[in-house]
Amino acid sequence: LKEQENLQALSQLRVGLKVTFETREGPAFGIVTKINRKSVIVLAEDGTKQYKVSPELLKPLHEVK
Repeated sequence: LKEQENLQALSQLRVGLKVTFETREGPAFGIVTKINRKSVIVLAEDGTKQYKVSPELLKPLHEVK
């Protein structure tokens, strides 16, 4: 069941997509740089940190126009 949730979350992600997720310090924003089977590498918006995040924890950011 967890694998199915993982696959569903992965199917909605693309390299270059802006995402948000929760960290210990609070919400973080970044850009997807690499997608693996069980984790996604996200580069922080300011470019100072890289996060290895489980795909189901990521939420795509929908830009308000």
